[in-house]
Amino acid sequence: MLEIDYYDLIEILKKENNPFSRKNYLGKIKNNFGMGNYIWYDIGSGIAISITTFKLYQDTIISQTSTIAGTVLIFNFANDFTYTFKDKNKYLSKKDSFFLGFSSNNFSAKMQFKKNTSYSIFTIGMKEELFLKLPYDFKNLENKRNEANKKNYAIIEGGSIDPEQLDILTYFFNKKFDEYLFTDLFLESNIANLIQYTYKKIIKNINSNSNMDENIIKSLEKAKQIILSEYFSNTLSIKEIAYKSAINECYLKKDFKNYYKMTIYEMIQKQRLEEAKKLLKKDFSVKEACIKVGYKHTGHFSKLFFNYFGITPSSYRKQFKTY
Repeated sequence: MLEIDYYDLIEILKKENNPFSRKNYLGKIKNNFGMGNYIWYDIGSGIAISITTFKLYQDTIISQTSTIAGTVLIFNFANDFTYTFKDKNKYLSKKDSFFLGFSSNNFSAKMQFKKNTSYSIFTIGMKEELFLKLPYDFKNLENKRNEANKKNYAIIEGGSIDPEQLDILTYFFNKKFDEYLFTDLFLESNIANLIQYTYKKIIKNINSNSNMDENIIKSLEKAKQIILSEYFSNTLSIKEIAYKSAINECYLKKDFKNYYKMTIYEMIQKQRLEEAKKLLKKDFSVKEACIKVGYKHTGHFSKLFFNYFGITPSSYRKQFKTY
């Protein structure tokens, strides 16, 4: 698998130094790595957007670093891809979804992409000092900012891109490539509208969680503990989890996703695959790990493992095998 720095992947074709030191760039993916376009547009005041659409010729890990503390809104329009952070934790960016990321001034991450797969990523970056001056109620985001300062990153999942966001974002993807070289007040007003709408949406989601009944939150946390302790059971079901955590099944499904930003089945799968990874590292066979974490069929398990980690379980196991 190829591993490359983000900026070594891109060839800058044109750049424009606009008034007040604003710089806009147009580029492309270098021919030996794949095909696609890169746009970087400076809106000024500590905000910039980038639009990257591409397809690579081989499975690739792209490294990205930053020495500027801030926030980033990332909208994923095409296929899933995975971030791996310094602490080895992973985050799956899903198709047609977005998230809010916080980074310290010592940020680094690796993004994993599959060969011959289309990707389309829209990013809005904002310096921390500007973020702190925004006229919104960000008290519920303070913990995430503190978390980022401690471990270099933090993430708040936003969920699916909604019609209003899509309407604004479509405008950017429909613009002609060369138009991004020049200042465009209408484009910049769309960026401002997208930022305002998306932050308010995130805060609303967080507030809806914080306004949940305390008993519901306790039931959801109980449900999570059941998943973490019984993930390997072939009989574990939503009905059983609801019964053990003393919550209505319908409310459990709805509130669980709102509270944890993933479905019950997604959390079960995440826990199973993370545990399987530990077992493979201890030299369990693929079949043993598969069965032990609750899967019946090795082929299905291997496909899920590859989709989540970007490597087959057998290949991962070989990295730790002693002879």
